Amino acid sequence: MPAVRLALMPVLVAVLVASACSAGGDNAATSVVPLAATASTTTSTTAPSAKVPATTSAITPAAPDTTAASPTLTPTTIAAPTTTAEPESPYGPGGLVADLEGWADVDLPRFIIASHIDVADVEYVSRFRSAAGHDFSDSFEGPSSMKHYYRPLDYYGSRFTQSIYSPVDGVVLYLVPPFGPESKEWRAIYEEATGQEAPPDHRDWNIFIRPDDAPNVWIQHQHVNPLDEIVAVVPVANGQAMMLGVERPASPGYRVEAGDLIGYGLGEIIVARRIEGSGVPSQCNSASAREQWGLMPGCADKRQFHSIFEFMTDEVFAQYEVLVDLTREDFIITAEERAANPLVVDGESFVDEGILEDPEAYVRLQEGPATVGLDQPEPEEPQAEVAEALPGFTDLAAGRSVIAEFGASGTHTLEGFEAAGQFLLVISADAGPVGLMIDEGDGPRQVYGGPPGSEISTYETGWMGGGTITVSVEAPAEANWRLVAIASP
Repeated sequence: MPAVRLALMPVLVAVLVASACSAGGDNAATSVVPLAATASTTTSTTAPSAKVPATTSAITPAAPDTTAASPTLTPTTIAAPTTTAEPESPYGPGGLVADLEGWADVDLPRFIIASHIDVADVEYVSRFRSAAGHDFSDSFEGPSSMKHYYRPLDYYGSRFTQSIYSPVDGVVLYLVPPFGPESKEWRAIYEEATGQEAPPDHRDWNIFIRPDDAPNVWIQHQHVNPLDEIVAVVPVANGQAMMLGVERPASPGYRVEAGDLIGYGLGEIIVARRIEGSGVPSQCNSASAREQWGLMPGCADKRQFHSIFEFMTDEVFAQYEVLVDLTREDFIITAEERAANPLVVDGESFVDEGILEDPEAYVRLQEGPATVGLDQPEPEEPQAEVAEALPGFTDLAAGRSVIAEFGASGTHTLEGFEAAGQFLLVISADAGPVGLMIDEGDGPRQVYGGPPGSEISTYETGWMGGGTITVSVEAPAEANWRLVAIASP
């Protein structure tokens, strides 16, 4: 090989190595074998030099030695740089399957193959799309609670010790602490309700699991203290980076099998199916958040929430059937039902938040010492009887379009609502007298005055003009009532 080519070979290899390094990343597709790893030396035998005599006197040359080997140049072959192609990852930057849009219409199997909580410990489960807790809604529907709250029999006694399990075979890829001004609210509520201090080392975090059989879905556990071995493997994610869509999942994450213990805490659970975007989870889960931050990637990426009862196997649901004679559908308010009876919110809070004893908000699995819990309003004493006696909001609406709904006891001035056209009011109370007044902007006027008594009565007004409407209810402190505003068809 000519000497100039041999001299250029180290330069060529250095260029290839530099090129591979400059293109490097988490998913580099090629690697260059370093020069030192191959046979890289070139050996040569130098031709003997002729010795010049010291004098100019003639000498007789010796006969040549014909047995000596002729000097040769022996090049050593240098191996060409090799490239190793890694298998292409099916997952996108956020940790879910890369082709989210392709998976959007895929019929998912029943991949919830274990219960995430010991069902025998549970007294109440909130209904999907109810008014329990606060607005937690997806990209396609109006305000409602599109998750499930689980309330154990011994709520406060087990608040920090209730075992939580993975309901799927999958991988834990994100751990997210609460952030913002309400991040310590759970601690304040517990201490106010019990008079005891919450454990100082309790982590009230979110755990995100990607199921093997539904790689376009996040299973999100809320208010859970993850096991130390999970925390050691999965870095804590940053909520702001998630909203910006730049946070990245743990690699490789923490693998779990269905039924594995993952932590201790509350049983709140979400099934979030991603339709498009990066797949990075975020906290943009309410109508007010989407209105305020709608242009940020964490809100712009489309998501669709599902009930776990849609995807749990018959074996898992059988654990509920042991306690109560209900179907899966009893745990879910349909999208059509909710659209016909929309909920009114103030920010993320429901104007009329569902209480434990309200069967439209919660399913009761078994009898237990019901007490106030996180994200639950404290019910007034008569409310337990109200839920059993008064007609529900759906019954009062009778299939008509609901503008607003309210429920309480005693005298209240309700939050105003907008009626685009004519509207009427339906009120039901278990005692009287009850007075109903409205203010359409020109001062309050009475539209109903019910008689005194202790029997349940329901009254429906006539059609009234629209606008910004404020309603006041006057009733004895012990009188419980429900009211709906109906839009004109």
